Amino acid sequence: MEQLGVLYYVSSFPKLSESFILNEINELYNRGHNIAVFAQSDPEENITHEEYEDINVPVCYADASYTDFPQLLSKKPAQMAISHTTDGFLEYYSPKQIGHNLLLGKQCAEFIESLDFDIDVVNAHFASPTRIGAILAARHYGISCTVTAHAFEIFRSPNVPQVRYICDSMDHVIVPSEYNRDYLREEIGIANDITVVPATTQVEKFEPAAPTVENRLLTVARLVEKKGYEYGIEAVNKLIEQGYDVEYHIVGTGDRKDRLQQQVKENGIEDHVEFLDHVSDERLQKELSEAAVFMLPCVIAEDGDRDAMPVVLKEAMASETACVSTTVSAIPELITDGHDGLLVPEKEPDELASTVQELLGNPEKRKDIAVNGRETVHNKFDIAESVDTLTEVFESLE
Repeated sequence: MEQLGVLYYVSSFPKLSESFILNEINELYNRGHNIAVFAQSDPEENITHEEYEDINVPVCYADASYTDFPQLLSKKPAQMAISHTTDGFLEYYSPKQIGHNLLLGKQCAEFIESLDFDIDVVNAHFASPTRIGAILAARHYGISCTVTAHAFEIFRSPNVPQVRYICDSMDHVIVPSEYNRDYLREEIGIANDITVVPATTQVEKFEPAAPTVENRLLTVARLVEKKGYEYGIEAVNKLIEQGYDVEYHIVGTGDRKDRLQQQVKENGIEDHVEFLDHVSDERLQKELSEAAVFMLPCVIAEDGDRDAMPVVLKEAMASETACVSTTVSAIPELITDGHDGLLVPEKEPDELASTVQELLGNPEKRKDIAVNGRETVHNKFDIAESVDTLTEVFESLE
């Protein structure tokens, strides 16, 4: 395979909640491709994934503030504005957004110029407004530019003209599921070519690592509305009321933590629920293996935000842990109900509790579901499969 030079253009790097980006980079890097990262910010998180320690790629963090706006008078931003934008850029974006993108484009172009290898494609993640900077930098050097449209930026009260402008201005659009592809076509009106590349993980990393702890339930996700935690906690409460001595581990942080802890307290189940915040990769693998059932009760949030096909479900399935989730968005593309996981309607804690109870009370069925789940992710959702498709897209644009 030809060696590629790929610049990842992202908001924040390395970010714990965006492990799918790091997984892509790690796989491409290990295949011998030249990778660089242009990020708008450093999340400065205390815990990082092991994959980050295994790569050595140049990273540039943008420095675009109001004090930098005089730079717009310099030659490069002016050339970008004149040569590489269309009427939609000026029509759909505010002066502040236009100026910010010109600065990002300038800094990204200068980073590309500083690298000691050629860039063949700029690969942006999330179809948010600042991805115009990626388009400007790529066009400045006559190279291809792609974007992966994920979730919040297209589902959560989207600015349809802006999303459409970004996606249709790219050389190609990538999405993590068929659900995303259909949504972009039907709801946003994207006319560009779209390829499905599932966001996923290194399956072999999530070998079963510890014995199952009976009646242990687990959710790993940010503490935000679309993860459906309140319904998971209510389901746990119902199980306890029915006499089950369950313990529920919650891994993640987010703006709903206080609210969820209050819900636990009001139900009087503090002795059964533990909030673990962020954990190391080693602890995560242990938690996933020990859980008798992994719950992810995803919902469509009030503002339309939703998951596509959560990577953590694939990690749990790879760990040979039986999963229960909902029929929201692309989750049914991953889980075939009754075969490699169980699915319930969103926002139905009674059905969620009943389904979890079915697995807790039937170890043989739970084992079958878990084994089939591991087989599914091994056969269909390993990072190697996704990156094979991704590189085919990149090579087709050269």
